[in-house]
Amino acid sequence: MTTELVEYQGNCHCGAFKFSFKAPKVTEAGPCDCSICARNDYLWTKPTEFTVTKGDENTTLTQYTFGSGNFTHKFCPTCGTSVMSRAGPAIGGGFVIVNLRCVQGIDFPSLKIKDHFKGSAHGAPYEPPAPVPVESVPEGATVYHGNCRCGAVAFTLVSKEKVTEANECNCSICWRDGALWTYPSTKDITFRGLESATEYTFAAKLTYHGFCKICGVSVFERFVGSEPPVRSRPEYQGKDRNNFTALNVRTFNGFNLGELKLEKTDGLSELPLYEVPE
Repeated sequence: MTTELVEYQGNCHCGAFKFSFKAPKVTEAGPCDCSICARNDYLWTKPTEFTVTKGDENTTLTQYTFGSGNFTHKFCPTCGTSVMSRAGPAIGGGFVIVNLRCVQGIDFPSLKIKDHFKGSAHGAPYEPPAPVPVESVPEGATVYHGNCRCGAVAFTLVSKEKVTEANECNCSICWRDGALWTYPSTKDITFRGLESATEYTFAAKLTYHGFCKICGVSVFERFVGSEPPVRSRPEYQGKDRNNFTALNVRTFNGFNLGELKLEKTDGLSELPLYEVPE
């Protein structure tokens, strides 16, 4: 009996790269715990047929590889959407796996998430770059070090309170980025390598999404203006948005995400609704 194939459409956020693929109805996804998949929280599927409908896989997208080079990860250099990965010759070569986060028509709430592939067990263990030095650490503060996968963009957060909560937003960009956000004071963050970051904004242009231009990992959000507040909580009301910077907790080194209390935001329903660019 032949399995019926369903055709899906996908795109990066800015619409520079679009694709379609055919596969049995997508009901599950395969995550991986390696140093890049964990930062992007990829939801992988392997299509039966894959077709580029706008742009070019090798020129529109930026390519990033590391370690043994078994997979080449490809992301949009404009909006930072990590779209796909192509397998190298050592593991069969040629086939594509697609990040479901940038695919239309997926019922994510009912999507079955399979056990993580233990990519972290293959090759040499990941070694983060040297921590970003800070001038001083007040007594009782907690220090967090983080970075993109390649280490070009790194930061140190000196926080009066431990990071115990994070926000997961399902809007068109945050969901594609797979980010978990925390919102510390900008003054408490010391960055290194911001020249290696690209910022992407759209719609009202009040939030600038920062990702590494080398490896594509989403690292931070920079806010401008005074309205609307960064968050709905009282401590954010009436304050300039640039007093706060969002950091992607997935980029924190040695951090146990399983201990986080997650707050979910339905950004997807906020007006104006996202429309796939032509």
